[in-house]
Amino acid sequence: WLKRPQLSTTAWLAHIGMVSSPSALVQMLPRAVAVAPSLSIGLRGQRFRAHSSTLLLRSLTLCFAAAVAWRGATSPSSAFLKAAPRSQQLLSERSSFNGLGSLQGGRGYRAVRFAAKKKANAGSAVCDGDTVYIKVHTGRYIGELDGTSRKEWVKARGTKKDALHALTIEKTGGGEIQSGDAIKLVMPLAQTNGTKIHMDIVGSAVRARFYDARGDWQKMTLIKQAGGVIRDGDQIFIRSVFKNGRDYMDANPLEKAADGEVKCRWPDEGEWQAMTIEK
Repeated sequence: WLKRPQLSTTAWLAHIGMVSSPSALVQMLPRAVAVAPSLSIGLRGQRFRAHSSTLLLRSLTLCFAAAVAWRGATSPSSAFLKAAPRSQQLLSERSSFNGLGSLQGGRGYRAVRFAAKKKANAGSAVCDGDTVYIKVHTGRYIGELDGTSRKEWVKARGTKKDALHALTIEKTGGGEIQSGDAIKLVMPLAQTNGTKIHMDIVGSAVRARFYDARGDWQKMTLIKQAGGVIRDGDQIFIRSVFKNGRDYMDANPLEKAADGEVKCRWPDEGEWQAMTIEK
C-alpha cells in the first residue's frame, strides 16, 4: 500500500491508523527510509507509478508516525499500555498497587475503591442517647411488655421498627458505644405511656420496672465478637452483670409458652443469643 497511487493521501493516512501496535510502525521505518533514495531509480525504471511528490510525502509521513510510536513506546501513556503485552500491563498494575493505585483500572486502584466503598457502606456508630432497635434470633424486635398483675416482662414480638420498639441506649460518660461497654436500655416510651423505665436483669428474668441511672440491675455489657465500635447493623450479644457477667440475653421462640419472652439463662454466645442492633 506504500506504492499505490490510486489511493488518496487521506485514505493512505487511514492505513497508518489501522496499525495494531507501535512496534509494527517501528518495523516499517527501514522500509520507509529505503524508499526515499530509490525515487529516481523507481521513476526511470517505471517501477513506481506514483508521482514523486506524493511518494515522498507518504514516506515522510510514515517516518514521522514511526517516530511518534517510538516515543510513545518509551513513555507510560495510557495509549501504549493498551497496546503493550500482557506481561508489561501486569508489571504496571503491580507498580500501581504498590503505589496505592495511581493507574485507574489497575489492581491497586480497584483495591482502594473497594476499601473506600466498604468503609462507606459500614453502618454509623451507635452513641449514647441514640434510638436503637434490637432484633433477636427469631427476627422479632424487643419492645413489648406483658404480665398478669403488672406489665413488666420484656418481650420480643415486633415485626417492624416503630415507636413501640424504639429503645434508647445510655452509656455513662457519653460518646460512641464500644464492645465491652456497660450500657442501659430505656424501654419504648410508647409502651410505658411516656415514662422512662430501664430494662433490668435479675437472675434469668428480664423485666422493666424502674428508672435508675446508678443502679446495677439495669447495667448490661454489650459484646461484639470482632470488637471495636458498635455500628448500625452489627451482630451483638448482651451479657448480664449477675453471676460475674456469665449469662447472655436470649428470647423464647414464638411457638413456645410465654412466646417471645426475653430471658438471660446461659453462658453461651450461640444462635439464640445473637442479636442485631439497628438505628
